[in-house]
Amino acid sequence: MVWVVDDTQRIAQASGTSPAMQGGAIWSPHAPIKLFGLHDETLAFQVIVSAGDRPLHGVEIDIRGAAPCMEVRRFVVHDLPMKRRSGGNTPRRSLGWTAAAMPPAVAAGGALPDVLIPSELAPRWADYPMTVKPGRHRVVWFDITIAEHAAAGRCDATVVVHNQVAHGNRQLSVPLASMALQLEVGAPTLPYRSVKTMVYYSPQELLSRFDDGRIVALHEQLLHRHQLSSIMPLRSAADVERHGAALDGTLFTSVHGYRGAGVGVASDIVVIGAYGSMGPPSAAALRQLREVLAALAQRGIASATQDILLYTVDEQCDSPLSAGWRHALDQAGGQLAQLKVGHSCSTTPAEQPVDVVLVMADAYHPDSANAAIEAGKQVWIYNGVLPYTGSFLSDSWPLSLRANAWIQARYKIERWFYWESTFWNDDNRGGLGPYDPLAGAETFHNSDGDHCNGDGVLVYPATQSSGFRSLNSLAVLPSIRLKQWRRGISDIGYLALAKQRNPRAADAILARIVPRALSAAKGMSAPPFSVRPQDYQRARRQLFELIAHPAR
Repeated sequence: MVWVVDDTQRIAQASGTSPAMQGGAIWSPHAPIKLFGLHDETLAFQVIVSAGDRPLHGVEIDIRGAAPCMEVRRFVVHDLPMKRRSGGNTPRRSLGWTAAAMPPAVAAGGALPDVLIPSELAPRWADYPMTVKPGRHRVVWFDITIAEHAAAGRCDATVVVHNQVAHGNRQLSVPLASMALQLEVGAPTLPYRSVKTMVYYSPQELLSRFDDGRIVALHEQLLHRHQLSSIMPLRSAADVERHGAALDGTLFTSVHGYRGAGVGVASDIVVIGAYGSMGPPSAAALRQLREVLAALAQRGIASATQDILLYTVDEQCDSPLSAGWRHALDQAGGQLAQLKVGHSCSTTPAEQPVDVVLVMADAYHPDSANAAIEAGKQVWIYNGVLPYTGSFLSDSWPLSLRANAWIQARYKIERWFYWESTFWNDDNRGGLGPYDPLAGAETFHNSDGDHCNGDGVLVYPATQSSGFRSLNSLAVLPSIRLKQWRRGISDIGYLALAKQRNPRAADAILARIVPRALSAAKGMSAPPFSVRPQDYQRARRQLFELIAHPAR
């Protein structure tokens, strides 16, 4: 059997048949696959091939006749074994949810689909062309990017599934299914980066796995393609030079092999001394800062167009470092006095001695945030915890990161910060050290007894050191969660365009998806915002109608 589902589902190889596989928002048996989108938008859907009593061999899935209206990327979905649910010392509670709001997921010993492996890499253990074992599924994820020059209206293609069957001494390619793909293209272009984000990554962690400096740029391009703003360790003018092409946007051009959204767009956030790595203020540190700001200015990066932040300390509200840095910068005057100081701390934002406050999701209160904003501060949100927001953990509700973008728009949160994308070395206090992120779902441990699936990992290494699985390819692999965050950001691009046509209708759609969230969810056993895939699909269609067919 061959099934098609949209990008709201997670289908593991042994998950059995779900109602969504029988027919959903984009497909039902004996009908075409129906998609809609805007110029420069990336859509996604999944093709599932299920075997009966006998295995299928050499299964391939192609999209034919698509050019030139769409660009197609194909990924094999890789399941990660999950030995236990994310948790800690308190039953049912984890760093990603309260005990009352623990979401349903596969049981311990099951598998979490998350890694997306480009089919052209075709590693032996990812098996493409695919073998489908009896009673199992194999899943291929397709990204469809609508070309900027595509004509508005219909754009058609065909999805073809075939496998290899032995015929005497030969292998014959036999069709399993052929499905029409109908894409409706709206005239506008999807805005790039409709909500602001901030995602830390470690270049050193990338280099420890790949030992090839080009991988850092590939990681930057991957996050940029998904409309996320990455931050990295910046402490010197040499660091600015090393990462300057990502900061000023030149990395995201065809000269550097970039294809995707946001061509030539510079970073909208520059963080100096992430997680307090500049240490305490001193004459030497101030001299370093002057050199960093001068190097940024040489690349046209200035606080007038981008957020430039000195991140002084992490989750230590009683530390004197932030107040000390603010005083030292003011005393230094000039450019240094204009530099914003920020830290992560979840006490009352208006009372904190910084310009930018990073507040944990379960402590973010819109009223106290607005009071701080009125006092001249910026208040950003940090990570995610159910039921207040969606969770970043891989055993959370599948649409968590899509919901976060809607929550961000609903409450006008300026920027959403996620602490790490390449946490492949579990080096916390209580952590387990370097591990193979392609072999299991559990990524994070600490001395408080917490353990998490997927925490800190939005991308996966295609090449690893000896002893770990490796595709032996210079590539960073996306996750399904990364795709969900992109989908949420794109949804808010729809919302922004729809507000230009009909603000009242657009706001009503937003309020239906997120009637409440954040501190209003305290004590709840389920999120007060929508967790139903069909609600998001319906909202996106309604916004599309406002954009593409405003007179209807």
